[in-house]
Amino acid sequence: MSVRRLSFVCCTLLVLFAVVLCRVYWVGTETAYAANAGSQTVCETELPVKRGDFTDRNGRLLTGAAKRWYALCVPGDSSYSTLFPYVSYESQTLLYERRNTSSPFLVETERDLSSLGIFTCEDAARSLQTPIAVHLLGYLNGEGHGVTGMEKAFDSVLSGSGNRQAVRCRTTARGALQAGSQPEIVTLEQGTGQGVRLTLDADIQRICEGIAAQDMPRGCILVMDTATGQLLASVSMPAYDGERVADSIQANDTSLINRTFSAFSAGSVFKVVLAAAAYENGLDWFSYDCTGSVEAAGQTYRCALGRAHGEVNLRGALAQSCNCYFVELGQLLGGQAILRTAQEFGFGTACTAAPGLVSAAGVVPDEEDLENPGQLAVVSFGQGALTVTPLQITAMMNAVADGGEYQTPRFVLGVTDAAGAILEPCRTREPHRACSADVARVLRSMLCTVVEEGIGGDAAPEEGGAGGKTGTAQTGQFTAEGEELLNYWFSGFYPAEQPHYTITVLQDGVLEPATSSAAIFARIANALHVLENSY
Repeated sequence: MSVRRLSFVCCTLLVLFAVVLCRVYWVGTETAYAANAGSQTVCETELPVKRGDFTDRNGRLLTGAAKRWYALCVPGDSSYSTLFPYVSYESQTLLYERRNTSSPFLVETERDLSSLGIFTCEDAARSLQTPIAVHLLGYLNGEGHGVTGMEKAFDSVLSGSGNRQAVRCRTTARGALQAGSQPEIVTLEQGTGQGVRLTLDADIQRICEGIAAQDMPRGCILVMDTATGQLLASVSMPAYDGERVADSIQANDTSLINRTFSAFSAGSVFKVVLAAAAYENGLDWFSYDCTGSVEAAGQTYRCALGRAHGEVNLRGALAQSCNCYFVELGQLLGGQAILRTAQEFGFGTACTAAPGLVSAAGVVPDEEDLENPGQLAVVSFGQGALTVTPLQITAMMNAVADGGEYQTPRFVLGVTDAAGAILEPCRTREPHRACSADVARVLRSMLCTVVEEGIGGDAAPEEGGAGGKTGTAQTGQFTAEGEELLNYWFSGFYPAEQPHYTITVLQDGVLEPATSSAAIFARIANALHVLENSY
C-alpha cells in the first residue's frame, strides 16, 4: 500500500472516530434521551377505578364499596411463592401463568400482606350497600361496567367517578425492582366524584322488600309519591344476588326479570279506565241487572264464579267487580272512547326511567280492533289482547288519587357532584290532565267503597282508610295438571283522604296466593303509617 493511500485511510478512520465521539457525547448530554431511557425502566399497573354510587332521595347510599387488596408480584423475588396460599384459585392460575413475566403485576388477595414483606395496596370493589332494589339498580359485568338497570343507564357517569390510579415501579431489564427503589401509588387522572340520586326511599324500599320476602314469592310492589309521581319503592320477586348473577341465570327462575317494567294481563284493575270513560262521556247514569252472565258477539261472558249481582250502578259494579256490567258499559262507550281514555292514563306508552332504561309499552288494541264487539267485550273487563305494566297501573291510580293529574313515573332526581349536590335535575314530562278533578273525586269515593264495602276489604288499613281496585287476570298459562295460572292485582291509594301514597301489588302467574294482594297492600299501608309517625 502506498504512503498516500495509507494516510487517506488513517485520516478517514480518525474522522469517523471523531464523529462517533461527538455522537456519544451528544447522546450522553441530551436530556430527552436520558428521560426516555429512564422511562423504559418504569412500569405502571393500573388499579380498578372506584365506581360512583347511587343514593336514595335523602342522600343515603344504596351502593358502596367493599374492601379488597392487591399485592405486587415482582419477578425474581420470593413474592410468587409467598402469595400463592393467600389468593383465590383464579388468582393462583394468574400467578402460575405469569410466573416468568418480565414486569411486575398485581394480583387480588384475601387480606393485607404487607406484614409478609409484600407491597399491598387497598382498593374498593363495587358492592350493593344494603343490598336493596337489585332489579332497579342492575348489575355489573366482569370488567366493572353496567349490564342492566340504572347501572347500565348511568355507566358513563359512574365509571368516571373515581381517580385513575396505578402502582409505579422502577425496574431492571429483567423486571426486578431497581436497587433502592420502592413501588408507589400515583394518580394518573382525577375522577369527577359524580354519583346518581334516585327517588327511592331506602326505608320504604326495605319495608316493601321485607313484606314481599315473607308473603309474596313471585310478583312486584310499587310505591309512588302521589304528589310528585316519584317512585319510593320498586320491588320485584323473586330476588337475585347481585354478586352471584350466574346462579340466577343457571336456575332460570325468572329472578332476573324486573316485573315493574314488564307487561302482564290486567284483569279488573283496568275497569277504573272504563269508569273514568263513563263519566267523561256522560254514561255515569248507566245501571244493569246482572244475572251472572252476558252475551256479546255470540260469546257468553261471566262474572267471577258465575255470581249474579242483580241491579247495579257504576259504583256497585266497581265495588263488586261485575264483569257483565262492564261488558255492557263497553258496548255503550265504544272502542274509540275507551282507547282515548286509556291513552290519557298512560296505557300503550313506554316509560323512560333513565337514559336507555325503558319499560314495556304494553298492548292496547287499536280503534280498528275494538270495532270487533268480541274484542271490545273482553277489553272492557281487562282481558283479551290488553297488557299493561305495574308501572302503568300505578300511574293510572295515582292520577285518580292526585285529582286527575297524570304524573309521569319518575325514578331519578339527578346526577350529583362529589359533595352529593344535584348538578342538574332529571327532566320529566310535564303532568297532563287524564280526567277532570270532579271525575277524579267521584272515582276516589267509588274506590274507597271497593275497600269499605266491596271485594277489596282485605286492603283496609288499620288507620286512615284507603281506596283501590282488585284484579284477577287469566294468563293462558297452565300447570301440568291443566290448572290456569292467574295474575292477582291490587292497586290503590293511602290514606283515603288526601292520599300520600299510591301502591300497586301484583302476584303474577300463580294458582292462588297464600296472601291476597289486597292484604299485602294493607300491610304496606300500615307500615307507612308507622314510619311517618316515627319521624
